[in-house]
Amino acid sequence: MRKWLKRERPSVEEWFDITYDISKMERITYAIRLQKSHDQELTHCCTHPTQRLVVTASRDTTFRLWDFRDPSIHSVNVFQGHTDTVTSAVFTVGDNVVSGSDDRTVKVWDLKNMRSPITTIRTDSAVNRISVSANQRIIALPHDNRQVRLFDMSGVRLARLPRSNRMGHRRMVCCTAWNEENQACNLFTCGFDRQAIGWNINIPALLQEK
Repeated sequence: MRKWLKRERPSVEEWFDITYDISKMERITYAIRLQKSHDQELTHCCTHPTQRLVVTASRDTTFRLWDFRDPSIHSVNVFQGHTDTVTSAVFTVGDNVVSGSDDRTVKVWDLKNMRSPITTIRTDSAVNRISVSANQRIIALPHDNRQVRLFDMSGVRLARLPRSNRMGHRRMVCCTAWNEENQACNLFTCGFDRQAIGWNINIPALLQEK
């Protein structure tokens, strides 16, 4: 699924795909900067839903915020809030970034003040590709230990999905994705057991039990 930036709407995929079109040299420059920004491999990339912002995560323990809102100034800010590989960093609807890491933490950041996280979620296993529900702002955490946990943005744990061989994953869960348009199956997870599982999460009931 492609996510698009506002205005001219080149996708992040396009920046890496463009190689020979001389008329798009400006976009090629962006691609080179993104590719050479981190000290180690990139693990994740996400665009802001409404603004010309991109966040990248890396094995170098950092995530970086790329600002393309001003055509004349393309700034990048480096954030060192983790002690191990940053496995993913995603924008939420609003002014937050959520980052997950192999250091077993998930951190919520305020775009207006990124000096320190506003919430830190500590877990007992490495965190893989997280996702955030756009409507309810619930974070789904997939773990190396087969767990999938749900937290709100303030760090309160809402639920843990079953992990029995009959219902859950049998190996590491590597990714989660919310499906806002279908409440009957509104969360998907996939794992190293070669399974993709759809879940029916009763979000109103979870929020009511907080």
